[in-house]
Amino acid sequence: MDFFTTSIEKTVEILETNRDGLDREEVQRRHTKYGLNRLPQKRALHLYEIFFMQFKSPIIYILLVAAIVTVFIKEYVDGAFIMAVLLLNAIIGTYQEYSAAIKAEGLKKAIKTVVQVVRDGTVKEIDSEDLTVGDIVRLESGSKVPADLRLLSSISLMVNESLLTGESLEVLKEASFISMETSLPIAERKNMLYAGSYVASGRAEGVVTAIGSETEIGKIAVMLASSEEGKAPLAIRMEKLSFSLAKAVGVVIFVLFVIGLTKGMGLYELFFFSVALAVSAIPEGLPVAITVALTSASQVMSKRNVIVRKLSAIEALGSCTLIASDKTGTLTQNRLSVEHFIPKREDHDNNRELVHVTRLASVLCNELKIEQDADAIKYIGDQVDVALARHAITADEAYVLAVHEHVRLDEIPYEPENRYSAVQVRQGDDTYEFLKGSPETVLDFCDVEEDEKQRLLEEVNSWAMKGYRNIALAYKAEVGDKIALSGFVYLGFMAIIDPIREESKAAVTSAKEAGVETVMVTGDHPNTAYYIAKQLGIAESEDEVIEGAALAAWCEGDKDPQFIVDKRVFSRVSPKQKKSIVQAFQELGHFVAVTGDGVNDAPALKFANIGIAMGKSGTDIARSSADLILTDDNFASIVNGIEEGRRAYDNIRKVIYLLVSTGFAEIILVMLAFISGLPLPLLPVQLLWLNLVTNGLEDVMLGLEKAEPGILKRKPRPPSEPIFNPVMLRRIIVGGLYIALMSYIVFVALLQMGYSEYSARNATLLLMVLFENVHVFNARSEQHFLNKIQYRGSLFLILWVLFTQLLHISCMYIPMMQDVLSVEPVTLSMWLILFGIALGLVVVMELDKWMRLRGEDDKKMREI
Repeated sequence: MDFFTTSIEKTVEILETNRDGLDREEVQRRHTKYGLNRLPQKRALHLYEIFFMQFKSPIIYILLVAAIVTVFIKEYVDGAFIMAVLLLNAIIGTYQEYSAAIKAEGLKKAIKTVVQVVRDGTVKEIDSEDLTVGDIVRLESGSKVPADLRLLSSISLMVNESLLTGESLEVLKEASFISMETSLPIAERKNMLYAGSYVASGRAEGVVTAIGSETEIGKIAVMLASSEEGKAPLAIRMEKLSFSLAKAVGVVIFVLFVIGLTKGMGLYELFFFSVALAVSAIPEGLPVAITVALTSASQVMSKRNVIVRKLSAIEALGSCTLIASDKTGTLTQNRLSVEHFIPKREDHDNNRELVHVTRLASVLCNELKIEQDADAIKYIGDQVDVALARHAITADEAYVLAVHEHVRLDEIPYEPENRYSAVQVRQGDDTYEFLKGSPETVLDFCDVEEDEKQRLLEEVNSWAMKGYRNIALAYKAEVGDKIALSGFVYLGFMAIIDPIREESKAAVTSAKEAGVETVMVTGDHPNTAYYIAKQLGIAESEDEVIEGAALAAWCEGDKDPQFIVDKRVFSRVSPKQKKSIVQAFQELGHFVAVTGDGVNDAPALKFANIGIAMGKSGTDIARSSADLILTDDNFASIVNGIEEGRRAYDNIRKVIYLLVSTGFAEIILVMLAFISGLPLPLLPVQLLWLNLVTNGLEDVMLGLEKAEPGILKRKPRPPSEPIFNPVMLRRIIVGGLYIALMSYIVFVALLQMGYSEYSARNATLLLMVLFENVHVFNARSEQHFLNKIQYRGSLFLILWVLFTQLLHISCMYIPMMQDVLSVEPVTLSMWLILFGIALGLVVVMELDKWMRLRGEDDKKMREI
């Protein structure tokens, strides 16, 4: 049905509804008929599908070919071992991905969209999924349109339909519009709102015409549900790294293959060796380990009140250098209450008429909804509106009825750019206009002499200096057909306080110690903003404060970033100015995280390096534009997120270091043996054992490591810093060379002492397993010595290291595994000697760490 061609009355008739909304029985009947208001989603993979996906990897294909070839040439033991390893790898990968999918689905369910509907004549808040055809929906600035709607009424309604039309400009919507053309494009249907669009400004009421897959965006979602999801940038980089290493190893294998042929080695042995060497050198398990690390971080962050919408945001948090934070609800409690009313006239409290119109102004020039039952009064709406209404109703509950007794004739909704709202109401023969907003704006519309205006503003400033947010009220009894913004009688202003969160000051201090600066970006009065900022330690002097007029002049000029380099408090900020502030700090070299809760914050959230939306008070468009969502709207949670982001990035580096350094050591070991004309120090099956079993879960366990001591005491890493920075490369070379050289020396020494190749390889393999077990602990920190790191939080890592060592020793005594791995028991003295050599790796890496850190300290002293 083309509802944009029908009148309001006809639409309501067709949908069998009315302005009082549907009753409970009708809602249930329509839920049965139409289903839930839910867009089609990509089909969840079955467990068996996830299992088979584990085999979709170039290196797995190579191993499968190797297994088939070995069986074909009747090397059944080796073939069975390869298949067993692949099966184990698939089981582990399936468990990790299936668990991650369940947790990710849980995170999606944690983000709910709430919508206001009229049902049984009462305004209620429900989950948008519970909407049905015929529901009456109310929307306001910042709301996400939850379904396709035919407008019933609209006030200055501007809507962003870019998701559907591709047009970035907002469009004016009018309930009274009716089209005669059935082929009218979506962008021109002025009386319709479509799911997925956003209310940029204004207010509206509409009736639901379509839900779920029947909406315009639902039809698109049906096609999109089958598309592939994007990967995190870090995971993509790691996959590219794996392929780059594969190419490099391919060259090495080719060279060694040629050398092997000249030495008379058989094609089968060379082929199998080449496959095993490729597995050794390529960190094939890296993407899985990264996913585990990021998923673990996102789960921990969700427990610390941060929901991750984009995995890449976790990585980005490690680079954050500046937080541009809202004040209300983020740094403060978002629990506004009117503490004082400062009237213009001293006899105000004794004048019943002035008291009456003041309370009416508080309740009626207001966009909140009031629900009253036998137990309590429930306020639904903006915090300022709630504080004003509660102040009036607490003084006299009779003012609850004023909302229903007065008829609204005209209104101007509050918008951030205007800083005021107005309403014209009538009750019987009495007609009033009420005005509410910032004192500076309200006074401009009042009959007040300039001298008197300056005196009143000085009074406002004195209260603002105490940390109060001041909202002025005015009225007039002589009105016309429409609201005229002049001739108002100034009543006074409400002094509203929003206490600072107890944890905010400590969080700002923690951020500063972590090298992350905090600036306050707010629409509040500069004095109020400065008072709060000073208490929190964000600003120390008034020179660090800049307000709207100065910002406007800066924005209209050249926007020189140096102009705001020392500013820490930005007050009376408009949406465009907020985006310009973010851009300026980025030009100054900062990696900026921005918090926001309103539709006006969306541009800055999208433009920021990291957009952080409020989960409680945030609008749908703010949450959709953000990378992270704070479920408690708390600044301290941002600092928690930074800590977890740094932990995740550190753990990813640990995994990379462990896998690449051991693979590097194996390549050097084999190359040394080839160059010196010795037999292979490790057989292909033994290399497979090292890399796919004994080192199998250690990298995953490293990805789950807790944060290192002092992680919030160090400076942020530069965003452009590569993973393989000089520190990483140095550690890979030092550790890899020690492992390779000592393994080579042991292998050669044992051969010279008369040990057989079988026994020498057996000891060399045991030494490599010990090296891997020990090297895990070297990987735990680049900056801290092992005796300074806590081990209580690494119980699973320690247990797995012990398990892999016991597993290998057990295999040395089990006949079947002896045949598969070419191993045999060793004496206790041999094990102790090899263990001592492996511990030498700890000494070497700790000595290298001491030399490197000492060199860094000396460099810092010279710079000073």
